[in-house]
Amino acid sequence: MPLRAVTAFGGTSVWVLMLAALIAPPASAQQPLGDAPADLPGPGIVPIAPGPALPNGTIATPDAAGERAPILTLDLDLLYLSSAWGLRAQTRLEDEGEGVAAENERLTQLLSTEEQRLTEQRATLPAADFRRLAEDFDLRATTIRRERAQAVQDLNAWAEADRAAFFREALPVMGQMMSDRGAVAVLDRRTVFVSLDAIDVTQQLITALDDRIGNGEGVVPLPASPRADQPDGDQPDGGAAAEGQTDGAQPDASQPDADASSTTPAPLQP
Repeated sequence: MPLRAVTAFGGTSVWVLMLAALIAPPASAQQPLGDAPADLPGPGIVPIAPGPALPNGTIATPDAAGERAPILTLDLDLLYLSSAWGLRAQTRLEDEGEGVAAENERLTQLLSTEEQRLTEQRATLPAADFRRLAEDFDLRATTIRRERAQAVQDLNAWAEADRAAFFREALPVMGQMMSDRGAVAVLDRRTVFVSLDAIDVTQQLITALDDRIGNGEGVVPLPASPRADQPDGDQPDGGAAAEGQTDGAQPDASQPDADASSTTPAPLQP
């Protein structure tokens, strides 16, 4: 039978697939030299968690009572979080989020070290040379913060798209279960004040989905992990090198520092 996603007024929803964004994307910050460098945007990634429960309840009945029922119920959050698909997505999201946080911390430390070194050189450099170095540092720091914020947004967009893909794949399986049981509607259990527990098909549907659609690996590819340009980091003779730049030449910001590259962690594995 055809299956439509509709919403009924009066507090009752018919097979509502509610896809909420995990977090609001953080805003990147800019801060002039002389103040402490602003921290890179935190990963801002939170585990997928059920929404607040509404007052409801079920009445224990024999399982046979729900074999043929016009109305079925399920818990949408439990359906996703307890399925092989949801468990895989949650583990991947946590792993990638930890990688983003670690990279942000590493770059924050490098930016702070470079800013401190530049501040110490201020007393020994001509004003024009120091201004050029400061502007270059500010540009690179702003770019890094923007790229790290984008990495967070991309990861959260992936998590939302992956969850949406799960419910798209689940819809035909739900339709078949409705047909098998002679049901005409499936309600989110959280919107039902009281019902017979025999008509709840959450666990049965989880089993069917694990068998029919699996864990969804690769259905929604992970976003590529952008690698921000690294700060210059500590150089063997940073002060002498800076003092030597009195001919108006711009510092070469494209050359990564040897110490910085040696602390670069291995790329995250998908």
